[in-house]
Amino acid sequence: MSETRFFEQKDGSKIAYRIFESETIKNEIPLVLIMGLGGTKEIFMGYEEVIVFDNRGIGESTVVSQSDPITIELMAQDTTELIKHLGIKKLTYLEGHIALHIALNTPPDLKLEKLVVGCGFARYPNIEQADKFFQLPEMNHPKTVQEQKDWLLKSEKSFADYLLEHPDKFDKIAEYLVSTNDIRPFEISKRQWEAIKKSDLNSRLHMIKVPTLIIHGEAEELVPIKEAELLDREIPNTQFYRIPKVGHSIYVMAPESTIIVNEFLNKDIAVQA
Repeated sequence: MSETRFFEQKDGSKIAYRIFESETIKNEIPLVLIMGLGGTKEIFMGYEEVIVFDNRGIGESTVVSQSDPITIELMAQDTTELIKHLGIKKLTYLEGHIALHIALNTPPDLKLEKLVVGCGFARYPNIEQADKFFQLPEMNHPKTVQEQKDWLLKSEKSFADYLLEHPDKFDKIAEYLVSTNDIRPFEISKRQWEAIKKSDLNSRLHMIKVPTLIIHGEAEELVPIKEAELLDREIPNTQFYRIPKVGHSIYVMAPESTIIVNEFLNKDIAVQA
């Protein structure tokens, strides 16, 4: 496994990142994986030949103060500054809302070749379950692997069913979550969610001209598949891959998604004018 490296920004925050190489996969254009809400870079299981990092204040990345602002614009800026630090000029992003924001605001000294949107949305889709969760004054994380497993079984039904059918993965995911609970501050995650709720990209989606792959689980409960259908309608140059019986955790539940992404990255697709 690649060692963690750190990029210190002008404001004093540090972005922790890893570069995973592969002996069998060689993407000509670097793939940058942007972590979603409250997660850490290690959750991207099965991907090779990628750059992964923790958003500010989460995982091994830091903020100068816990009261530092958390906005979509700032997290997008962190991403592009890291890419510039690595000396990369051409790249592909994989994620949801932050990747869409960067695609619409790519700096002139970077060239976005392609875009991959997994379980993404352009505007906050009124997720009642998440709203209730982030209205809690604090989060008492599970302390043991068994407590974490019990908590996971109360999550999205398709994911809970999958974990029960794959006990080895169930153990690994529970162990991962317990081991990272202390470096996933609830307050930072809550402020990420508030930032997402304020961001609306719907009216600008038609301006994304790069080839875009949309991946979404048909059993998704957190972000309904209608959000992906909207992206497919509004973004001009898309390929839409729907995964049956899969929910929000597509990279865990659908290992074939890595093959779909790599095929998309290495296919010659023209950019629309």
